[in-house]
Amino acid sequence: MRPKNCDKAIETELVIKASCLSSIRSLLLRGVTQLRIHQRTHTFRTYQCDLCSKTYGSLTGLQSHRATHTAESRFLCSQCGKRFKTRDGLEGHLRTHTGERPYRCPYCSKDFTALAGLNVHVRRHTGERPYVCTVCGKGWPSGGDLQKHMRTHTGERPYVCQDCGKAFSISCHLTEHRRIHTGEKPFSCPECGKCLRRKFDLKKHMLSHSNILALLEKLVEVKEIMKIAQQMKMIQE
Repeated sequence: MRPKNCDKAIETELVIKASCLSSIRSLLLRGVTQLRIHQRTHTFRTYQCDLCSKTYGSLTGLQSHRATHTAESRFLCSQCGKRFKTRDGLEGHLRTHTGERPYRCPYCSKDFTALAGLNVHVRRHTGERPYVCTVCGKGWPSGGDLQKHMRTHTGERPYVCQDCGKAFSISCHLTEHRRIHTGEKPFSCPECGKCLRRKFDLKKHMLSHSNILALLEKLVEVKEIMKIAQQMKMIQE
């Protein structure tokens, strides 16, 4: 016959095991729920804001967004006076003043001020494009990219120049255009000091200080010579 304290020990062990199994089951169920919520972000978004028509893959996401329409912008930046509706929004903004970039890309070591920016950037490495156009089926790594793309179908050009009335589908294109009126040339060449309106123009200009442009010019010359030689051969024949 087993002693009573032995039976009690066995009973205690069984209770502990049952408790552990219950905890594991709870964690698994929670994981399945989170997985289903996440999977919806790659397929369809069913929760739509009735104020701005923005859509979300979960009710929690919609509820957080709805608060931005009603909440006061009570978080103030002491550096520039800009206000934010959430503490996270303010903290992310403050990094633009401090230069802090705590989120690093594991593929190219590029740093970001916000986790959301890093997530979008990583998708450009992995090729993941969860935001799909309902018109042509093209995928994009971020909701902002999809929104810009949709304007190519709708023809919407919400960014209008106040000086000449020209409209643009993307805000950065309006910013570049405005420099024609203001004469601003913020991109300066470190080699010769020449200033240009666009970053793309600066990159193109920088080629003039390297051997790459000379090689390209020689390649064009060779192609032209070969083309003329072929034409001469055809005439002779």
